[in-house]
Amino acid sequence: MEQPRQDTAAVNEQGAHHHHHHAFDDVLNTELVDATDAAITRAEAQAQADYDSQGFPTPGGLSKSDTLSEYPLIDSGLGARLRCHAKILRKREFSKVTNVELFFDLVFVFAISSISETMEHHLTVGVMLQMLLVTLAVWWAWVFSAWVFNWFNPESYLVRLLLLALMLASLVLSAVISESFGEQSLLFAGMYVLIQVGRNLAAFLALHGHKLQRNFTRILSWFLVTAVLWLVGGALGGITRNILWGVAIVLEYISAAAGFYVPGIGKSVTTDWDIRGGHLAERCSLFIIIALGESIVVTGKSFQLVFHEPIGVGMFIIAFVGAASMWWIYFHTASTEATEYVETTADPGKMGRIGYTYIHAVMVIGIVWCAVADRIGIMEPYLVPHHEGGMERVAIMIGGPSLFVLGHALFRRTFCSMTPKAHLTAIAAILCATPIGIYLPIWATALTTTTILFLLAAYESFFRCYVLGQDHQEVLV
Repeated sequence: MEQPRQDTAAVNEQGAHHHHHHAFDDVLNTELVDATDAAITRAEAQAQADYDSQGFPTPGGLSKSDTLSEYPLIDSGLGARLRCHAKILRKREFSKVTNVELFFDLVFVFAISSISETMEHHLTVGVMLQMLLVTLAVWWAWVFSAWVFNWFNPESYLVRLLLLALMLASLVLSAVISESFGEQSLLFAGMYVLIQVGRNLAAFLALHGHKLQRNFTRILSWFLVTAVLWLVGGALGGITRNILWGVAIVLEYISAAAGFYVPGIGKSVTTDWDIRGGHLAERCSLFIIIALGESIVVTGKSFQLVFHEPIGVGMFIIAFVGAASMWWIYFHTASTEATEYVETTADPGKMGRIGYTYIHAVMVIGIVWCAVADRIGIMEPYLVPHHEGGMERVAIMIGGPSLFVLGHALFRRTFCSMTPKAHLTAIAAILCATPIGIYLPIWATALTTTTILFLLAAYESFFRCYVLGQDHQEVLV
């Protein structure tokens, strides 16, 4: 029993010596972080109290005396930081989506609605491209927030305040989406930069001394570079803005695939991103619900104007069946299978990056375009694009379902290792409906694409499960 006390005194003396010289040795610092993380994990497993007899918060519930006896330098500034990390970071077993995260998502209901309304009222090729860029930016702002709060604990007051601050900035961003390429372009860019840089800067500062800080150093470096492009583009306007914003969004989407490589620091690998897979899966599933919700809202609002017309009733039913089919395709089996996979795989970060960060963006764009197509179908069922113009309408009505099915096929591939043939068949059928969209009335295109989505949903459930006898774990063939 004497030897441990001597070792403790020796280490304390060494810690004091380094403290007077204002620096810890890097190796010693790393060993202390790792050792203390181990202590935190052990203490959490034992479910010890978060406070000791003096009301003093310690990592993972270790009492102050126990902590100091085993890791004497814990009582230094490093120990204070580690105690802070234990409070603001999620525990391994805590992966549920919190109420404040759901509250945060409400802003993005407004954002998706603003995007679809802007496209509905000004459907040109230029506006389609502009809103495509805005959709990519909105998704990138949301999904990066989902990643950050996968690591951070929203039940912590500081984290909760950060989430609410991001929510306020996102609300302003959403409010100016319709003028994002007009008079409010600088405000839009400023809010986007504030969200991306502000969130990652806060995480960087909060994680001082933690192994995750290096990852946020890389992420922050990339967003600081693209921030210049966003702000300069917003200030200059015109074609210069369009080019700079396009370059910025491309760089941001490349950054994650490149592991946020920074010269001198290196890059991250997906195994470094130790995420709670079930939490990220649920968050992305909820965003799919948000996008589908916009389709329902658009359908209902449009039906209010034409409910007395038989064709209006028919198009209303077609639009609802289309939205329900997309919900069925996504949630019937794939969502559950993907969640099980990301929770059990040895590299959840890889699935999180490819399956949820990138591929879900394709599905979200497809659903938003489908919402625009629903309004077109209900309000202009007899329009013939070939005779009356409106090829953009054809692009939306064909492109929306195609992008959704393509995204879902790629999503399945991430955890099945094979692209489902039924999805490829559905995509080919939708694309083959393009002549219908050009030469026949809008209602015929809507009926055709919705029928294809409905048949794919039916195959996903009834034919696959009951005729082929496949369980939900097997590959769709």
